Amino acid sequence: LSTLSINSALALPIDWSGVFGADMHYINNFRKTDDTITKNPGAKTGTQGIDSRGGNTANFQTYIFRLQPQVIVNDGVTFKSELSTGQIRGGFMGDNSANNADGSGNNSYYFTTPANQSGLNVNQAYMELYADTALVKIGRMSKHYGLGIVFDDGKEAWDRFFTMYDGVEATMRIGNFSVTPYWAKISSQGDTGIAPAGTTTNANNGVSNNKSADVREMGVTAQYDNKNRDLVLSVLYAKRFSESGNKFYNADDQNSANERARGKTNVTIIDAYASKKWNKFKLAAEIPLVNGDYGNVYDANTKSKIAATAYILEASYELNPKWTLNLHAGQINGDKGSSNKFEAMYLHPNYQIADLMFRYYYPSINEGGRSVFDSSITNTQYVKLATSYSTDKWTWKFAGIMANAMETAKEGTRGYHHEENYAFNSNEKQDKSLGLEFDLGFDYRWNPNVTISGYYGYWMVGDYYSFNNDA
Repeated sequence: LSTLSINSALALPIDWSGVFGADMHYINNFRKTDDTITKNPGAKTGTQGIDSRGGNTANFQTYIFRLQPQVIVNDGVTFKSELSTGQIRGGFMGDNSANNADGSGNNSYYFTTPANQSGLNVNQAYMELYADTALVKIGRMSKHYGLGIVFDDGKEAWDRFFTMYDGVEATMRIGNFSVTPYWAKISSQGDTGIAPAGTTTNANNGVSNNKSADVREMGVTAQYDNKNRDLVLSVLYAKRFSESGNKFYNADDQNSANERARGKTNVTIIDAYASKKWNKFKLAAEIPLVNGDYGNVYDANTKSKIAATAYILEASYELNPKWTLNLHAGQINGDKGSSNKFEAMYLHPNYQIADLMFRYYYPSINEGGRSVFDSSITNTQYVKLATSYSTDKWTWKFAGIMANAMETAKEGTRGYHHEENYAFNSNEKQDKSLGLEFDLGFDYRWNPNVTISGYYGYWMVGDYYSFNNDA
């Protein structure tokens, strides 16, 4: 009957691409300090000690998966998407099975059912419309800018995060110049516990259609890209508005065990980027500046401004077809813990400089909750010297990283815990040294589509992490 009812059929070509990977992480002595202070939400002291109840060795296996089908509708329209499973773009091996649905426990030893973490997620779904005047994108899409230190589209194989926007953007080009205005709705998640009086939220899923639960962003990117001269100059200007009833931003303080409402925010970012290549030498730099009203950062009654900055430099020199030298340097501001201005800058979790330093969010290894990979570079000055050796099948990588903290606790003043995100009263002086790390890694290209990789990192941890705010 269905065959008889079809008068005509149209087959749309689908282009498939994606990534699957599996890996193992083994971290020895990850606590970074041998003090025994455990995290106590009722008495936050600023200690860098990690909850020791789980021991000091981490051993976990993960997988990453994303599938990116593209449907070519016609010459002027393409539909693009991204699907993944688990948390973000994958998960931990062993977290995706549950006991029997009837609650009988694990007596049926060989029978398991998938847990909620293994659901299929639609990370992206948008249309690209090709017109004479602009390339227009509409829907849920990723966004990339510059070196990816703030806006990163997560296109690398092991990128677990990406900058996601639900909105519309249009790129207009004239010769080497392009302008891309965009508008996006970042979030509409309300929360009954923190919504202000007079607003309504849905207690079942937290989604609110009330304007007081919105986070919106609008901006524009202007770029000069001269392919003949290998020169790129660009600047991004954007404003993000967060309403008082939204839980996209949360806040914490020293004397409270619970998160509280951040309140309204009105933040502006100006991000300048430049790159230039001279034959075998390439230089790139990016400077994001963030300022505006940042809500109740430190306590529930004091509104604060944000004035955060980062300076990132990357340089590379190709000695010959096999050897490449690299220099990375950066300064990412930290916060002093004052109540009138928040100065800490947090880079995108995809942007990392080392295999151990800043790579993992170590407290979550024992405490759970936050993703162990959700760790941003912040509050640091660093320099990294690296080299790589490549053949047809192999790439060997060597690196040395040295880093110091920008802001530390000082006796008799306020300090800021940049990992746990709260200000505290400091009784002792904290050292600036984050330490010195050496990394060795390799990539073996089994075939054009399969790569086997490994790395070993050794971090001589600095005394910054021995701070426990006690004599």
